[in-house]
Amino acid sequence: MGNWRLVMEQAIKEIINDLKFMVKDEPEAESDDVKLERFKSMLEKNIQSVLSKIGVPKRFLSPKSTARLNLKSGYYFHGPVGTGKTDLAVSFLKNVILNSEPLCEYDGRYRLQDNIGLFVSVPVMLLNIRGAFKSETVEEMDLIKKYMKPEILILDDLGTEKTTDWVIQTLYVIINSRYEEDKQTVITSNYSLDEIRKNLNDKIASRIIAMTEVIEIKGIDRRSAISVVK
Repeated sequence: MGNWRLVMEQAIKEIINDLKFMVKDEPEAESDDVKLERFKSMLEKNIQSVLSKIGVPKRFLSPKSTARLNLKSGYYFHGPVGTGKTDLAVSFLKNVILNSEPLCEYDGRYRLQDNIGLFVSVPVMLLNIRGAFKSETVEEMDLIKKYMKPEILILDDLGTEKTTDWVIQTLYVIINSRYEEDKQTVITSNYSLDEIRKNLNDKIASRIIAMTEVIEIKGIDRRSAISVVK
């Protein structure tokens, strides 16, 4: 267990260092406002790298959606396959990161907050957590906490996983924890919340309703016109 934690701590340090985007040889007399603008400019240039490091698949690193959404809110995007739900979620994640408040280092330079965000496919997340059962060095709860901590979490494709008591319990623990901690969460699904209520349970659907704005994405596929209806 100790070795695993050391590996995880080192990995987290490397990610944080990668996300600092510090500009070397900055003039000492440069004002805080100028340093902040330089950071924001560098962040925007490197946003694809940031998205990749927090789990966004290569296909979605350049989201096309231009929908204007409340960056302080959580969302539940649901609709048929291929209507751009994941693209919309990644576009939202990108805008939240670009508009987030950076941390100022002791030397006056800026970096992104720790645990700024995470993107994960729900079936993959569940496979990873279940894999902890077979591991001698990783505990299931350690992996579950990984999905509780991010300031913004994208849960992609909720409802495509095979439903079992373990799946329902694990999803509830993660979603309820984020609800209680008031953590921003965006969920995509092919299913309406009424269907989630039937396929999973009422508690999960209830938490999602309480912590997100529910938006239906209409359209045949991404090449068709997409209408967004609240």
